[in-house]
Amino acid sequence: MSDGIARLISVTQMKSNNANEDALNGADKQRGLLKEQKLVRDQLRAFDDKVKDKKVTQDEYWQISAMLGENGADVGNQNWTGDWDGLLGNHDDSVGQWSATLGAEGQQKINQDLVDTARNRLDDKSKALEGEDKLGNFEIQDLMSQYNQAEQLASNVLKKRDDTSNAIIGKV
Repeated sequence: MSDGIARLISVTQMKSNNANEDALNGADKQRGLLKEQKLVRDQLRAFDDKVKDKKVTQDEYWQISAMLGENGADVGNQNWTGDWDGLLGNHDDSVGQWSATLGAEGQQKINQDLVDTARNRLDDKSKALEGEDKLGNFEIQDLMSQYNQAEQLASNVLKKRDDTSNAIIGKV
């Protein structure tokens, strides 16, 4: 009988350890996800800073392209290595660069739409990460629940073993 109880205790402790390990792995995954969310939020702020003056310079264009590439964000068939369907169509002689002006009419409207589409892709990435984060939190809560149940079971088995030993000693 003692051998069976020892095996039961061993199994419950193993379940507890496995649940704890799974919960720790889930927490590590969540930390990585939060780090990625912060990066995307920082990129969104940087994106907004670059276009708030209603102009996209050649340097800003390439910086935005790099941000989009890092996140795997693309727009339709665009891979952000080309010139976003003519976004950089104007040469600004004052700074010696190509640039695009954003606005509400004509080519400026087209430029604005291209920039808005690019920003929406970064925003979509941010929302996808938030959704993944919510799922991860549920997983961690479930794993912690399993861990607590396994710990409770292990504690109950140890208590039963001790009670049984005490009862046997009391009858002898």
